[in-house]
Amino acid sequence: MDKDALFALREKINALDVELLELLQKRAYISKQVGKAKQGGSIFYPVREKEIIAHLQKLNNTLQATEETGEEKQKLPSESIVHIWTEIFSCSRLLQKETSMAFLGPFGTFSQFAGEELMGKSIHLVPCSDFNTIFAKVHAGEVQCGFVPLENSLQGTVGQCLDLFEEYPVHIIAEHYHRVCQCLLSKNTDLEQIEVVYSHPQALMQSHVFLKQHCPNAKLVEMSSTAEAAKRALAEENAATVGHERLCELVKGDACLQVLARDIAGSKENVTRFALIAKEQNSAMVKKPKTSFTFTVVDKAGALSQVLQTIQKQDVNLSKLESRPACNRLEGSAWQYRFFADAQANLCEKPELMQALKEFCYDIRILGVYEALL
Repeated sequence: MDKDALFALREKINALDVELLELLQKRAYISKQVGKAKQGGSIFYPVREKEIIAHLQKLNNTLQATEETGEEKQKLPSESIVHIWTEIFSCSRLLQKETSMAFLGPFGTFSQFAGEELMGKSIHLVPCSDFNTIFAKVHAGEVQCGFVPLENSLQGTVGQCLDLFEEYPVHIIAEHYHRVCQCLLSKNTDLEQIEVVYSHPQALMQSHVFLKQHCPNAKLVEMSSTAEAAKRALAEENAATVGHERLCELVKGDACLQVLARDIAGSKENVTRFALIAKEQNSAMVKKPKTSFTFTVVDKAGALSQVLQTIQKQDVNLSKLESRPACNRLEGSAWQYRFFADAQANLCEKPELMQALKEFCYDIRILGVYEALL
């Protein structure tokens, strides 16, 4: 080891860290001024944030050392740029306005990690025991936003969340897709010695093939959450859990959990679509709009067909259409259904279409207009 060379390199890094801090402080000052200029408007602009990250990733792939200075540069991993600037944006939002977000708790759930993936770690997280509490807190103004799952690529729609839009007049302001990567965690490093695996029923179901093959003698025990399961696995000998790898950071004791295997779910296409909900409608800029809306049709033959034809005539594509038993049914209508749909357009900018739909609908309500990610 060349100690002198190592010392010199570390001194360079120390100097660069000071420069980075000064630049971040300048950015923070401007960001705070931007917050004042917005005068209480939305502080979350996912379109702008994604554009900035995409631009920086492009620069990262093209910037080279200049011949004039001979300056040496190292290209960053593309994902690192996403992580770094997500936290910069999160800090900037905190400087503009402290924001709280309700999610399905406890701490350590996939909902928490997905929410931080979207909003960064500077947001104030409020764990809730059920979806109804999340919607209620958003509607009452107790939190600025809520983070709820809408559908999963394997299990389908989260019906309870769709139904709650009928009860609470909240709005979708953004969507987020989170790939669920199940990991086997234990303080024991030998797979063959694991005698029991704790986790949420869905996590156990998704990874049962791997567990049967690699931990054939282990008893599978269902828990209320992956976070609680991780605590149990840490407290016992020869125990393990299935969940997010970041549970190793959150659940701590005299020993620590380690990742024994990653991505152990049977299907690698396990993706959950989340919605960020708020009391007020989205005021952020939208370039590729998606509109989520809900409606009930009048009780006559062909009403749903007329709705779909009316939408088609306006050259609007529906990317999702699903029916749910209506919570607030008309008297004497035990089999009335409410439809939930996603349109690849901004329906707020199509008043003629909305007016035409009223002929075939008892009611129609826009849940939100936001940036489409897919």
